Amino acid sequence: MARLKGKNEEIKGNLDQKYWVQKSDPLVLMRSVPFSLGELKILDTYISRINAADDSRTTVIFTKEEYEELMGISKINAEVLKKHADGLLGKIVTLEMPDKSFLKFVLFTAAHYHLDDCGVPVIELSCSPQAKDLFFCIGKYHYFKYALENVIKLTHKASYLLYIYILHNRYRGEWDVTLDELRDTVLDCKAQQTYKEFKEFKKAVLAPAVKEVNEKTDCHFEYEAVKRGRRVVKIKFNYLAEKQTDGQLAFDEPVNVPLLSDQSEEDAEYEKIYGSERLAQLANACNYEFSKAQMDEVFFILTRTDVPPDPDTKSIHWGRVRYLSEKYASLNAADEKKKLKNQKPIKNRYAYFKKLLEEEANDLTQKDK
Repeated sequence: MARLKGKNEEIKGNLDQKYWVQKSDPLVLMRSVPFSLGELKILDTYISRINAADDSRTTVIFTKEEYEELMGISKINAEVLKKHADGLLGKIVTLEMPDKSFLKFVLFTAAHYHLDDCGVPVIELSCSPQAKDLFFCIGKYHYFKYALENVIKLTHKASYLLYIYILHNRYRGEWDVTLDELRDTVLDCKAQQTYKEFKEFKKAVLAPAVKEVNEKTDCHFEYEAVKRGRRVVKIKFNYLAEKQTDGQLAFDEPVNVPLLSDQSEEDAEYEKIYGSERLAQLANACNYEFSKAQMDEVFFILTRTDVPPDPDTKSIHWGRVRYLSEKYASLNAADEKKKLKNQKPIKNRYAYFKKLLEEEANDLTQKDK
């Protein structure tokens, strides 16, 4: 249900764990995450109710009862909700922008728990002008999405942060991160001195978070410690697949479906250029015309697009390869049509191609809402 409030429109109620959380890269890469797990869940609840392509609806209102039902909680203490609202309103976030600059501000100008005109306890969230640029600029930043149900089940902040990190890097398939970066930046544990020892960090934070994410979310991955001498210096992640959830497509192909049965030297060289086998295969669908940075952008657009699995392999990945081939053919056809009409060729082929992809992704966003 929604009603107009001046020039802005409120979004009331209708919370659903199946809603998508569409999040821009600067929010994903937020440094020193100041929020508790409860505050992060409320933030994601807010994002799941807005439409990133429509900045006329920036205020979300939901009742305490709706939130309890969404989270699977029989009753949540009002003081806890007030504390979460205060935290969202008063804590400053530090974001790293695409140009490597940093920006500090609060996400919400109104975030409070109160009784409405009928005496019903409600939570009201209105984003700040700076946050509006991050929540509603779907054409400006990379966005990726996940179902709200994946994060509301988590019971530890480290699990939440790890899930977002794995999801954001899943396209790489296999990668490593320094232990210091994983502990201090990704999982935001730099304040705990006892976690400087890998044994303690693994026991108290990493192992429980990995277990919870694998058991309660749609991500399936493994990790191993990489040593230099006796000291652990890196953690290597291997993303296996996303588990199927009702009404949603899995991210990746079944584990037993091979990517390349017989990789050539040329294939291996392109894999080095694009950083992963999967991204190189997507680039191949575009005749390797676009750079790694551009293909990274293409991939994030694909995650917002309802691409069907490949009919032969039942693979989401190969479905996306097929889809990109079709869109790339459309790009070439449009260019050829201009030439036949003695018009100038498409000046910026990547911009044109990106627009083709985003139009379909944004159409899906509108339908979801």
